[in-house]
Amino acid sequence: MYQVLYAGFDTLDIAYRAALPPEILAQLNEARDRAETSQKDEPVIIGPAQERLLIKPHGQRGGFRYVAINGPTGAIFSIKNDSDPSQWNVFVSVRALCLLTRGYEETKQWLMKTLIGMGFTITDHSVNRMDYAIDVLAPDFVLDAANFIYPGQTKARLHWSKETLLEDDGNTPQAVMKNRKFESVTIGKMPNRQVIVYDKRRASIDLKQPYWFDAWGIAKSDPVARIWRIELRAGRDALAKLSARHTNRHLDTIEHLLPNYFYKAAKEIRYVIEPEALSNVSRAELQPLWQTLTRQLATCPTSSEPALPEARVLEIIRQQRRDIALKQGMGNLLNAFALDGNTTEDITQNLATRTTDAAKSYATELGNKLLHKKVAETIGRLSMLLPR
Repeated sequence: MYQVLYAGFDTLDIAYRAALPPEILAQLNEARDRAETSQKDEPVIIGPAQERLLIKPHGQRGGFRYVAINGPTGAIFSIKNDSDPSQWNVFVSVRALCLLTRGYEETKQWLMKTLIGMGFTITDHSVNRMDYAIDVLAPDFVLDAANFIYPGQTKARLHWSKETLLEDDGNTPQAVMKNRKFESVTIGKMPNRQVIVYDKRRASIDLKQPYWFDAWGIAKSDPVARIWRIELRAGRDALAKLSARHTNRHLDTIEHLLPNYFYKAAKEIRYVIEPEALSNVSRAELQPLWQTLTRQLATCPTSSEPALPEARVLEIIRQQRRDIALKQGMGNLLNAFALDGNTTEDITQNLATRTTDAAKSYATELGNKLLHKKVAETIGRLSMLLPR
């Protein structure tokens, strides 16, 4: 019996009829100007709740002048330079780690509180995308694109590529292989319906996301613990069709419709055992991974509990960034010492002294005032990762 280690919403994108007052837009504009000059994310504190944001040095297509983030467990806010709350001025893409560490219901509450805390006046909203993810411990599972059955096709046509694009018909699977083994198969095309199956354990290691092993309660060093993710995605067009009989794509409307939508998707796109051996593939037996999926979706709860404390995730990310920064810094110092003409023996034997001398020289060259400014800017950009 395969085991579900995690199940919950993994993506939440929402557009809002909303706006910030002119004085806060002016703050964002100043931060955007600084970001364009420095070509780095610039910190800014806005709104009645003094929300901390980082402003990107670029905007987003669709007329969004400002792109703001509030940490890896937060969201990405694309904002137009418009103070009319009757316009669709805000697009929010909630990060997967926000949903992982807060759960769905708390994420909704956090999002509304954050938007109001930033100073937004909100008059309406519309859901643009929602994804549901199920992580299954399945040590003996081997992914084979030929075992998928899906609407409108009688034979799988594979697209062998490392790219993420699909064929135009939207129902052709995309398969990615490594060492002659499948890593992922995607069926469907966004912004419609899409189903993807992939090796989540491998992805977590390759993408340096060790916090998933904490969420699963699985040792990263255990090679037998194969974890496969099935993602069921509902893009903007799919949600529009789903809610066609309704007057809106509000969260409560979509929440009501999604469980049946996802369950139907798992029934129409199926992973079966040896479909080629049957003259009628509709009678093919579901592979245990898909049996596990359909059981989970039969009760597909929209409310999910946090899988991992936010503090733990931030601690892991903070330590990763620290280790990278330290290695890069020491590597640059070694380059500088070598360029000064020092020998291997000189650098090795006097590394600590040379590092101290380099730090003193750097501080003297900058001066106390400029050094203080640089340190403050660095802390500002990293503030969302620092202990609270």
